[in-house]
Amino acid sequence: MGSPSQMIDWDVGHYEQMAVELGPVAEHVVSLAHVQRGERVVDLATGTGNAALLAARAGALVTGVDTAPRLIDVARSRAVAEGVDASFVVADMQALPFEDGSFDVALSVFGLIFAADASRAFDEMIRVLRPAGRALFSVWVPAGAIDAMVATFGRALVAATGRRPPRFAWHDADAVGGLAVRHPAGVQIHEGQLRIAAASPEAYLEANEQQHPVSVAGRPVLERAGTYGRVRNEALRILREGNEDPQAFCVSSPYRVIEVHRSG
Repeated sequence: MGSPSQMIDWDVGHYEQMAVELGPVAEHVVSLAHVQRGERVVDLATGTGNAALLAARAGALVTGVDTAPRLIDVARSRAVAEGVDASFVVADMQALPFEDGSFDVALSVFGLIFAADASRAFDEMIRVLRPAGRALFSVWVPAGAIDAMVATFGRALVAATGRRPPRFAWHDADAVGGLAVRHPAGVQIHEGQLRIAAASPEAYLEANEQQHPVSVAGRPVLERAGTYGRVRNEALRILREGNEDPQAFCVSSPYRVIEVHRSG
């Protein structure tokens, strides 16, 4: 998990290890989409292909899109290994290489939220949908231990760099409605909770440090500023206090699935 930033290189680290924990959300999103056999589906910021592969198994004609070539390679390898027919392309979700109305369904599992320009990415998602098409994407709700941990690192990065990347309130129905009304399109909200588990709070934090692109990119910045140790200790305290499993580590992170229906 991490805060949106256009500066993240998703090819660094080993995001494929972290993406596994998001599998239940991909299942939730695809289930709500009611994907039908033969429908054309695009998965925006597909990462390792969690949602794309689920939609393809349902019989859809799926294209996964991501800016990270290495993650696209991982998604393609997964499709081959699992015997699933899906296409994956390296492309920017803010400038999709598809004609207007190319898809029946657009999906994104914690991907659209990382767009540098929220309005542009949303417009592109709607543009490639056919009239009466639908889009479903998941967004984090700012609550819970993981969000508090991320916010701690985020504040430290702002202090170290003097830069505060613009953030769109994707969890806010009114904010998303403001994007949708221009097309026009209707918005529906579905609530969810993701259970995140590890052997211990320490193990969870260490895995993020080594594997998540946001952490891999941010750590050297904080180390140069001389604040990484202090911020890490604060993050670990947050995880320990929020832990729901005294024998290991488990926390609940709230999220929402935003469902957008384009007018016919």
